[in-house]
Amino acid sequence: MLRHGGTAIDAVVAGAFAATVAEPTLASLGGGGFCLVAEPDGAPRIIDFFVNVPGLGGDGRIPHMESLCVTFGDHAVQDFEVGWGSVAVPGALEGLLALHARGGRLPLADILAPAITAAREGIHLDDVQVRFIRVIGPILTLTPESAALFTPPLEGQAFRNPAYADVLTRIAAGPLPTSAYADPLVAAVQAGGGLLTHEDLRAYRVVERRPVGGRRGTSSLWTNPPPAFGGAIVLETLGLVPEVANPWPALADALVQSTHRHRGGVRRGTTHLSVIDAEGRVAALSMSNGSNSGTVVHGVTLNNMLGEADLNPGGWHALDAGTRLRSMMAPTLVIDDDGTRTVLGTGGSERIRSALVQTLVRTLDHGDDLASAVAAPRLHATETLIDVEPGLRPEDSTWTWREGHPPVREWPSRDLYFGGVHAVRRDPDGRVTAVGDHRRGGATAIV
Repeated sequence: MLRHGGTAIDAVVAGAFAATVAEPTLASLGGGGFCLVAEPDGAPRIIDFFVNVPGLGGDGRIPHMESLCVTFGDHAVQDFEVGWGSVAVPGALEGLLALHARGGRLPLADILAPAITAAREGIHLDDVQVRFIRVIGPILTLTPESAALFTPPLEGQAFRNPAYADVLTRIAAGPLPTSAYADPLVAAVQAGGGLLTHEDLRAYRVVERRPVGGRRGTSSLWTNPPPAFGGAIVLETLGLVPEVANPWPALADALVQSTHRHRGGVRRGTTHLSVIDAEGRVAALSMSNGSNSGTVVHGVTLNNMLGEADLNPGGWHALDAGTRLRSMMAPTLVIDDDGTRTVLGTGGSERIRSALVQTLVRTLDHGDDLASAVAAPRLHATETLIDVEPGLRPEDSTWTWREGHPPVREWPSRDLYFGGVHAVRRDPDGRVTAVGDHRRGGATAIV
């Protein structure tokens, strides 16, 4: 898209649509997200297209959800609430179309072409995506439609979604009529015991918000504001970490404090794209489909946000229909006083805050280059456990724990558990650095 004269928004929207095919467990038009955008000389803003609580004009039914248990490697067993009753009001399609309408330059058909080709002709999923599919297999095989999409051989075979290619082709041709999108979606969810209504879809709005901001040294930072809380946690945690040579014990303390005060967050599938174009325009987009609900309509996988206990600590009935759910996603922009722009974000659910804070500490405080900061070992701390990647160990001479810290669990290798920070930096002289985090199969391109 950049090579053909598109803006950063053209590129990030095209990338997001392509991600719905290439990262099918992480991104979907059946989920939602956020995009931080900024013109070269304009104030940053957040485009919020996250999911809403469904049920407007509904019949007061109790949603039917399925409880499933999934094992994540050797480290955790997690219970999930999935099925049609877990589906919240999706915002991704509306959000991506609104982004393109507000800042795109290329025709929508050009933006969608790569995703249509990938869905129709097939794409070889990378090892990270195949691993995700295998891990949450019990969810993805919940319904016949989802099982048909995700159970064919994946290793060495092209992943195809022709029904979704048809949907994207219709979107590329112009606005979808209600009968093509809303009718089958609402009918399927309600038939399966869910809450989604036509009124939910009509009432849904993409919201433009002013980011929350702060300062660190000679840099200004902007990130995702409330009702999402990930951005506020990142800024709060960063403010609790001193600018010293060995900040990691203090960072562990700060993460524990933020965990204690802020509950919730999308715990599983999230993907992120960062773009800076030749004019200095930036776009940082994070999308999530939760853990997936195990349901599919016309090739579109649907979210399970209503079944995410961390998003709904009081239960699905604790929030009014039409309420925007909260999120840990935190697309972030850093502008140094010399004009250097860095745009970054990550997946990783509650590890979003720890991954971003550590990357920022290494770049802003320690002067690490972007690639080194992203690749460096990370920790993640909660009230009960500190997870540590190899190379950042308590027994190192530079590492000092104070009495009372939670126990430490050292991982054998870098792992996608610790997030995937994808970042782009543009220096005042126009030089560009792009970094994709290998933990989550990150990829880069410089045009």
